[in-house]
Amino acid sequence: MSITPKKSWVLIAMILIILSACSIIPNQRNQPSQPNQPNQPPIVMLPPQPLAIAPSQLEVLMQYYDNIRKMPVTELVKEHDKAKQNLILTRSYSARAELALLLVLPNTSFRDTGAALNLLNEWPKDAQLSTSMRSFKHLLSALLTEQQRINSSVNELSQKLKEEQKHSEVLKNQIDNIKNMEKNLILRDKR
Repeated sequence: MSITPKKSWVLIAMILIILSACSIIPNQRNQPSQPNQPNQPPIVMLPPQPLAIAPSQLEVLMQYYDNIRKMPVTELVKEHDKAKQNLILTRSYSARAELALLLVLPNTSFRDTGAALNLLNEWPKDAQLSTSMRSFKHLLSALLTEQQRINSSVNELSQKLKEEQKHSEVLKNQIDNIKNMEKNLILRDKR
């Protein structure tokens, strides 16, 4: 008798079904009989609940950023004041990070990349940060440092442009004065 591969799978499946059915039936022979006790319902084993994984420090911080970037300006001012007070009271790492994120939001009256950079650079060395949070801190710090360098360059170029505009205005006035002198000489010669 030859068994083909398809038949062998069917045979194996049937054996597994029979064995699993046998393991579910309680073994009445091995249990002592207990008279005068009512039959108890069988105990049903439920599958374990999935573990709730707490969000990481970085996930919590990014959720906070997502919330504040959608806030209206009036709410942001209140949130900024609340974050400053929270940092003073708790001195926690999360309060420090939240205030830094608030300080780098664009188009706010309290935007201060220098203060945000100070908060990140003065982070206590013994801080218990996850690897992702530490990497985020370094990334944000590097971006803010670069932004300050660019802002400094822009301010320098803006100052040079103002000086050049003043110099250009002086030259224009000198040219106008020379033209007026020429006109006056020409008119005087014609008389």
